Amino acid sequence: MQVLRFGLKSKIAIHLEKYGYLLFFIVLPAYAEEVEKTAAVPAQVVVTGGLSDLEASRDFVAGKILIGKKRIAESGARNVAEILRREPAITVGKNGQLGLLGLPGYTQVLIDGLPPQGADPFGLDLVHVENIEIIKSATAATGPFGIAGTINIVRRKAERKTFMQLRADTLFSEGKHGVDLSWSSNRAAEDSPLIYNLALSAGQRNTPNHVEYAQVLRQANDQRETRLSGVRSGEDRLDTLIISGELSWSLSPDHKLSFSPDAGRVQSVSSSSESRRWDGAQLQTLEQRNRQPFTSLSLPLQWNWKVNAESRLKLRLNTGWNSIGIDNTLLDARDGSGRHIVQKSEQRDARNHFVDLDYYTEYPGGHEVATGIKLARNRRSTDYADLVDGLPDNSLNLLGNQISTLSTRYQAFIQDDWRINRSWAAGAGLSTEYRTYKTQEGAVHDESDFIIWSPTLHVSHRINGDRKRQVRLSLARTFQAPNVEQMLLRPHINALAQCYGSQRCGANTPETNDSSGNPNLRPERAFGANLSYTHGIGKSSEAVIELYSRTILDKISTELALENVVWASVPRYVSRPRNIGSAEVIGVNLEGRLGARDLWLDAPNLELLGSLGFAHSELTAIPAPDNRLSGQSPWRAKVALTYTSVKWPLKLNMDANWLPADWTRKSLAERVYQGKQFTLNANTSWSLGPGTRLKVNLENLLQQDSSRIDEYTGAQQSLLRRASSSAFRRVVVGIDMSL
Repeated sequence: MQVLRFGLKSKIAIHLEKYGYLLFFIVLPAYAEEVEKTAAVPAQVVVTGGLSDLEASRDFVAGKILIGKKRIAESGARNVAEILRREPAITVGKNGQLGLLGLPGYTQVLIDGLPPQGADPFGLDLVHVENIEIIKSATAATGPFGIAGTINIVRRKAERKTFMQLRADTLFSEGKHGVDLSWSSNRAAEDSPLIYNLALSAGQRNTPNHVEYAQVLRQANDQRETRLSGVRSGEDRLDTLIISGELSWSLSPDHKLSFSPDAGRVQSVSSSSESRRWDGAQLQTLEQRNRQPFTSLSLPLQWNWKVNAESRLKLRLNTGWNSIGIDNTLLDARDGSGRHIVQKSEQRDARNHFVDLDYYTEYPGGHEVATGIKLARNRRSTDYADLVDGLPDNSLNLLGNQISTLSTRYQAFIQDDWRINRSWAAGAGLSTEYRTYKTQEGAVHDESDFIIWSPTLHVSHRINGDRKRQVRLSLARTFQAPNVEQMLLRPHINALAQCYGSQRCGANTPETNDSSGNPNLRPERAFGANLSYTHGIGKSSEAVIELYSRTILDKISTELALENVVWASVPRYVSRPRNIGSAEVIGVNLEGRLGARDLWLDAPNLELLGSLGFAHSELTAIPAPDNRLSGQSPWRAKVALTYTSVKWPLKLNMDANWLPADWTRKSLAERVYQGKQFTLNANTSWSLGPGTRLKVNLENLLQQDSSRIDEYTGAQQSLLRRASSSAFRRVVVGIDMSL
């Protein structure tokens, strides 16, 4: 067992000291200006009713951001990714990946507080979503993971009312079309203890892709160069069918049972055609088709017990099953070497069991204490079948045709949120997890385990007791555990350098590298600090400045190297994850949302949201320059606008995202350049009558292609590769109806 130990570093304290001075000079003028304006602002009419998402968020010590049901319903968005894309706190990477603090790979994503077991959670249709919670730090209740923070997607709950909703969309992109359908129903009898809802979403999306590239491969010994150019075009199709629901039964005023099953079938089918031509006129063509059906079933049962006026207990039991099949066929034709057919199939079956017991209670003096334990067991088996020209692939059979993995997790936490007085609040917590891995790959058996401890501290100060003006400080020790895929030894042979014949593989190049895992990976350890000031204006407007710092030890990075491997008779280039040292991250975010009617009552019904972020990161094990964390840009900006017409039943939304061009050094031998990126999306909805809306979405309006340069400099060979990927617009026309 490895016991992970981590101490507070003096460098972080220096960052916080600098940030504290900067925050003082930023906050003081804003505070003085607000005091001067207070007397001049006319009294506003206060409308009673439920709190807005922004108002509800202000009471969380850790600075939780809420996206509630009402906002989701009015957004015009279809899935989780679309509504998160407009949120100022969410950052969008150049590959479209969403996250927090410009660190999408370090953002924990949960569904109902648990790691997702099904398909991509960002692709989840909003018909299945109740609300979304965002925390840009860590809390004991959300667990020891999430170095950049946590996004928790809460599934739709049954309500004590009856309604039915229907949505239908049709999609168009570069001559390809698709469709999305969703339906939900909620039923509640007036005197019955039973209520239930049911939601269904189905769709098919077709996305074209096109990449052109050129590369130069140079031999280190004689500087001989080999040049080639290539074109790859294809289409990706995604078919989805997801059913979810909740049956809630009030046994008594103090006891409630709820059963929330969900099942899904998601299938991706991709086909591509690639042509590669060398300067010597040699030609290689590849036709590839990949089909991946994914089926999942989850059966969660929850019991809520109101023990007394101050305490409650929640017990969750969940058992799930998922299965994915991968069928890949490759037709490889080369001048002088004939035509080959490679067929690879993979079948993964997983069983997941989970128990969660949480207890919440209140104590005199403003203390709200939460404690809990979580137990999880995940078992997965994978069967492989690999054929080359109709015969078994002997190079991969050396590692066996079956892999079984067993992962167990034991987690406990305690958290105390303390409302000290009208101006001060604090939250302190501790979570711990013990995790074990057991892996069987053919004749290779591996076992590993680790235990982690994650203390967290949050302090909030309301200036003069005003909820709208708060200073928050968050300190957290967090981790990033390696996933099972990163620890498996079985390689993925590059489609451009397949192994033909009855012998083991031959040579490949840096561009056609294989990939494999590393069973000796250690979890990444981090210490994080966030310091922010929030200045609220009215009911729906606020400005936020946030300074943050992260120190990450045992950083996991993917390195490319020439290795002697069991599946080849000569050394092959292999990409493999490794712990490479530490990383330092510091940054500042400016975020804001402005409702025009918070400034003057007769203003247009206009809301403006935006953010601007600057960050510096450094990998200590890699020499400068450009030794930043992969995916984190030096700066980023986004803006979103919502306008609701008073004269017409019309609502408009627009969002834009900017990222600069930058170089990133992945290792001593690898460097990557990604061009600047600007994306623009718009949508409008028109009310046709009570409960009926017509919607039109325009995505990627500017259709800006993305460019990339990959450099590799090794002892044997060096590679320079330039690629340009085409972007395509998408038009979505749909209708929403309440029945």
